[in-house]
Amino acid sequence: MKKTSEDFENGLNESNDKRKSIQSVEIGVRVLLALVETGGGEGAFLREVAEHSGLSRSQAHRYLLSFVNTGVAEQDERSGRYYLGGLTVRLGLAAMARLDTVRIAAEHLEDLLAEMKTTGLLSVWGDYGPTVIRWIDGGMPLFTSLHTGSVLPLQTSSTGILFLTHCPPEQTRERVERERAEGIVVDDLELAAQIEEARRVGFARTYGTVVPGLSATSVPVLDSQDRLVATMSVLARADQKTFFSKAKIDRITGVARSASRAIGWQG
Repeated sequence: MKKTSEDFENGLNESNDKRKSIQSVEIGVRVLLALVETGGGEGAFLREVAEHSGLSRSQAHRYLLSFVNTGVAEQDERSGRYYLGGLTVRLGLAAMARLDTVRIAAEHLEDLLAEMKTTGLLSVWGDYGPTVIRWIDGGMPLFTSLHTGSVLPLQTSSTGILFLTHCPPEQTRERVERERAEGIVVDDLELAAQIEEARRVGFARTYGTVVPGLSATSVPVLDSQDRLVATMSVLARADQKTFFSKAKIDRITGVARSASRAIGWQG
């Protein structure tokens, strides 16, 4: 059936309305991001949200009013500050429930290793301590006895140092005692210094202490509660003296931060 000019106009108006509605959603997201980035947990004033989102105060106010009416935002009547509302908490929890932290961390690590053309591993805390759950060959095979399922020592591996740094002592104490009973003993002062260094710089490094001839740099993957959920380790031969340059260390820590943010970390 041939369309009339009225049909065409109605269709055009409908198309325009759809474009406008999509644009409104995008602007709304800008307002929410402005609320998060300018206020954080302290809330934000209307002028701050408007400036950060690139809107006039009247425009920003209309969006914020709609968000308050729907539970996406809240306003403190005394201070006038706006905060994220209860609905955003529900949405955030629902989104986080669908996250596969291991998959996300592994994907980030795999891309990094391909870029650096080396091998690495992803580890989590298991029944017997730090356990390798992914062994990824990024282009330069390294011959070692380590494999998926290997348990790494807490005191002498870069992965272990990170677990000692980020986990409560009651979680790691028994494993440390077991290692020492088996002959793996690192002086308490030296171990404390390594933990403090890892906490300060955001990564841990070891040179041939787990596998002779192999050096490693490990970085933490953190969740929304700032808890360590995994470690990413990049390996290299010990004779590659310049492999872990400052630029590469910065890149490795940057990828770990990206993986952490992808699973909800706010740092």
